[in-house]
Amino acid sequence: MKASTLLLLGALSVPVASAAAQTTDQGRPVRDVLIAEVNDDLPRFLDLMKQIETVNQRLGLGAKLRVFRATFAGERTGEVYVYWELPSFMRFAEVETKLHQDPEYRRILGELDQAGMGFRSELLTIEITPR
Repeated sequence: MKASTLLLLGALSVPVASAAAQTTDQGRPVRDVLIAEVNDDLPRFLDLMKQIETVNQRLGLGAKLRVFRATFAGERTGEVYVYWELPSFMRFAEVETKLHQDPEYRRILGELDQAGMGFRSELLTIEITPR
């Protein structure tokens, strides 16, 4: 997914996340799961994710950013997933807004785009494990 598409997804996610926050249990974490396109250059992709984590820290967003690679996953083996974890949908909406307003974050998205990298798919999940 190109950076411009990702920016659009982010913009669309904020109202959806805000509306969803009104109907969910806010005591459970929200995970934004992105299926990454690394264009056969995983080290560069990981470096760009490290730069995004630096933005996360600088802005004090408190989001947990993690990157995973699928193993023992059949035809999905080797796929790379990026997870953002936040305490609630409301916090997700706030973080998305702050990130997409940040010039450094937008620059990093541009670098991903220029390198033929980005995200193929995105989904928001909320934990529903019975307590």
